[in-house]
Amino acid sequence: MSWEDRTPDEKKKARTEARRRQATDDTHLYLVTTGKGTRLLARGIHSARVLAGPNGTYHRT
Repeated sequence: MSWEDRTPDEKKKARTEARRRQATDDTHLYLVTTGKGTRLLARGIHSARVLAGPNGTYHRT
């Protein structure tokens, strides 16, 4: 499911999950592209994976 298709509650849950994983995350920045093409910046690999979703991509900047 892409970021744009998520309900506000699902977006909140994804952000919460990203914050929870930040404690054990690296500190690198990742450029995240969702399945529909929205670009986001995430700090940490776990955060990038959660925000990208199954159809999105991410790479370290």
